[in-house]
Amino acid sequence: MSHLHYRLSAVFAATLSLLLVACASSRPPVQAGAPPGAGGSPQDPANVKAAADRSDDIDTEATIWTVLGLAKKPSEHQPGPHTGNTVSPILWQAALDTLSFTTFSTQDPLTGELVTDWYSPQGKPNERYKIQVFVLARTVRSEAVAVTVDRQELTPSGEWKSTTIARKVEDDLEAAILRRAGQLKRQWMKAYAAE
Repeated sequence: MSHLHYRLSAVFAATLSLLLVACASSRPPVQAGAPPGAGGSPQDPANVKAAADRSDDIDTEATIWTVLGLAKKPSEHQPGPHTGNTVSPILWQAALDTLSFTTFSTQDPLTGELVTDWYSPQGKPNERYKIQVFVLARTVRSEAVAVTVDRQELTPSGEWKSTTIARKVEDDLEAAILRRAGQLKRQWMKAYAAE
């Protein structure tokens, strides 16, 4: 029984040490035969800076250290939906909320593109609209959101024909998205501060 106990202890210790080494290892492999000036040296200033940048981007919620309760860095995840690096989650959610009266043909939070299906307003079956929203920045500001609206009318022959729409309609939608973004930002900051 004592041999079995020691063997299991050794297997457990080996497994745990392999897991810790795998989680702690963040150094990129050095290419064999790389000349010293080609970035092969760990002391190369470019490699030192790259390693420092990578250490700042560690997601502490996805490491073994967090599971064990040993993470030294608090979570950097912001509230709201997960979006691309150049897409504001607040503006993205605000656009979804503002256009919730229709369905979407495209929703891409990584690029910030949101496109509705064609829809007809209530009481106006002879016209239809398609709205495209582009979230262009990570910050909440007026230049960070762009809206385009396509409008079509039904002709007597039964075909849809594109018509013009006043720029004010697009401006009003952008303003509505920004107002909703302001509300969401206040709500999320309160929730984040309460944690």
